[in-house]
Amino acid sequence: ANLDHQRASRTGFPEAVFGQGKTPTQIHSILDSMANNVNDLMEASSIDDAVRLNAVSKAIIATRIDKELYDAVVEIGPLQNGVLEYHETARIISVRANSLLGEDSISNIPTQQPSVVVACAGTTDLPVAEEAAITLSLSGVPVTRIYDCGVAGLHRIISALPKLRDPTVGCVIVCAGMDGALPSVVGGLVDVPVVAIPTSVGYGMSLNGMSALLTMLNSCSPGVGVVNVDNGFGGAVWAMKVIRRK
Repeated sequence: ANLDHQRASRTGFPEAVFGQGKTPTQIHSILDSMANNVNDLMEASSIDDAVRLNAVSKAIIATRIDKELYDAVVEIGPLQNGVLEYHETARIISVRANSLLGEDSISNIPTQQPSVVVACAGTTDLPVAEEAAITLSLSGVPVTRIYDCGVAGLHRIISALPKLRDPTVGCVIVCAGMDGALPSVVGGLVDVPVVAIPTSVGYGMSLNGMSALLTMLNSCSPGVGVVNVDNGFGGAVWAMKVIRRK
């Protein structure tokens, strides 16, 4: 693989590995190479606090990794340059480079940046919501989860308003399948950008998320942006770029 090690400096977020369709050997090799690059950056830097925080917050992530594929990657053996961790619901492998093993957890890094709320309509939306939440957490972004709060029980999202309107919140991600109505509701309740992620949850005329996608694109709540169906990772990076401009 021809890895893009400079992507973080250009775009604010490093290259992630899209695991679907790759072999276990390819994934293992790519992740090890990415960890080696982080180790090289840490060794070459002066390792002052700002540089160290920047390096730690650049997570090494492989998405769309089901349990069977993860087990096959582990079967190959440990990485030479880092340590694997599996986030099963999110279907994400993360790697902590050897040079960062002595650091505090990435998710616990003190930061002045705003937080992100990740909400989802139903339990079946969890894999997409967790893909977004884990991507954010591994990148040092504080995350608040509000799950199972779909519009069929509107009181659930209303009761979550204190979390949605917390002054530290800089963006809200909302995942929903079926009719995809939840992002419009949230967009009418908060004063921060809303990232809507349609999910492929549903049946019949839900059309694998197309109905939810069209609902979100036709939202009458201004300030709602939409990513592709099931794109938790893309929604997370969008939210990250929003809050880091504040």
